[in-house]
Amino acid sequence: MAVATLREAGSLPAEEPVGRIGPNAVLQLSDVLLEQDGAEARRRIFQAAGLLRHLASPPSTMVEEREVARLFGALEQELGRPAALERIRRAGQRTAEYLLAHRIPPLARMLLPNLPASFAAVLLTRSIQRHGWTFLGSGSLAVVRGQPLGIRIRLADALARHAALASEYYRSAFEGLFRALVHPAAHALPQPAPAGICRFDILW
Repeated sequence: MAVATLREAGSLPAEEPVGRIGPNAVLQLSDVLLEQDGAEARRRIFQAAGLLRHLASPPSTMVEEREVARLFGALEQELGRPAALERIRRAGQRTAEYLLAHRIPPLARMLLPNLPASFAAVLLTRSIQRHGWTFLGSGSLAVVRGQPLGIRIRLADALARHAALASEYYRSAFEGLFRALVHPAAHALPQPAPAGICRFDILW
């Protein structure tokens, strides 16, 4: 009997869906590594992650969250956690810069900074939640509205194995967006969280 038939009959467990994440998690980190560590260090990290093909042909569509997790793991193994977090932080900042330049509509870039910060924050988080599928993979996002504004991300299982780096990537990207669109003094402050959860509060 074919594997698919066995699965349909319940003899085999159902396959888990493959979570996907926008390519910026790979592209921006690749550029940061090239700038700060050089081409050879970048090649070693991507090779350790089994992702040399992404150097030869940078992804233009969403990538598997498992690939991002492998890249984060190889980064920390190669550079150590403090340096890896610094590279991840810059990659998150660059992701925010890319989104502001290419994904946030010009009208929103013009209007949001001129609104009261609390109202701009509500509009921005609503938009982020609508587009969560582009950066969360199989994870999920919850927002606790107020001041500070609470961000709670249940990390995809693959990324949860590298929670410190994944959390720093999300935190720095959110901080960049809020500084540009809500208040220039916005700051994303990490908060204690259970395993597999990324938690930070945004203040301004």
